[in-house]
Amino acid sequence: MLHRKMYPVWLIVPALVIYAVLYIFPTASGFYYSLTDWSPYKDSIKVIGFDQFVDLFRTKAMYTAMKHTVIYAAIVTIFQNGLGVLLALFLNAKLAGRNFFRSVFFMPCILSALVVGYMFTIVLHPDGIFNQLLDQIGLSSLTKDWFGDPKLALYSVTAVNVWQWAGSSMALYLAGLQGISKDMLEAAVIDGTTYGQRLRYVVMPILAPVVTISVLLSMIGSMKTFELIYVTTGGGPGGATEVMNTFIFKQFGSGLYAYGTAANVILFLSVGIVSVLLVKLMRRGETAV
Repeated sequence: MLHRKMYPVWLIVPALVIYAVLYIFPTASGFYYSLTDWSPYKDSIKVIGFDQFVDLFRTKAMYTAMKHTVIYAAIVTIFQNGLGVLLALFLNAKLAGRNFFRSVFFMPCILSALVVGYMFTIVLHPDGIFNQLLDQIGLSSLTKDWFGDPKLALYSVTAVNVWQWAGSSMALYLAGLQGISKDMLEAAVIDGTTYGQRLRYVVMPILAPVVTISVLLSMIGSMKTFELIYVTTGGGPGGATEVMNTFIFKQFGSGLYAYGTAANVILFLSVGIVSVLLVKLMRRGETAV
């Protein structure tokens, strides 16, 4: 009898071991090494406490990176989910070829961020496809150096990120919309409600948990962004697109391993705190809808 009860546990154990080795242990090690002066080139490690964290919080570069991370995450989260909802509502209707368009909008999600980044460095180059298109349609005054202008670079990268991941949010919202009872919607139509009223009082209350999940995933993903920014701008020009992960990468590249680890811990805690607060906020919104 005991053997039968333990059977599900034995199925879970391999996954738990892999999770512990590949995630829990490295995370715990990161917390420890952030309190030391460790380097792979040192024979011994000395515990120095929170000195590196104090130095980091006195560093203007880290505050700039954190500010850019917050701006980037906020813009991506808002537009990715807004566009995802619109695409889901549009492609949930009975349209010819809707499965084809669903595939087209979801396709960028399966591409590597490196591939997307290299592709858009060509598209948004000063002599690239996008500026050439603007010239052809008589909007040459709008041509810019999209990744080279410090005032535009961060917003250009966020636009690329939204382009890539809006399809992911669309898929989540589509799944939520298809879970809504057709009888409920038909009853609302019979009652004489408008499309807007059905969205407000029927669709959104049911879709609210999906919104929470999608917003949370997009916020976490955008706060941890690295590959796209590294490929397109490298954190430049002049630090205009420096985010936490590019800042951390540069610390490791400079040989400041413990310093970079401490910055990584700050990012980890920041993502955790933002996630908890966001879930609480979104849960309140679910009950208010």
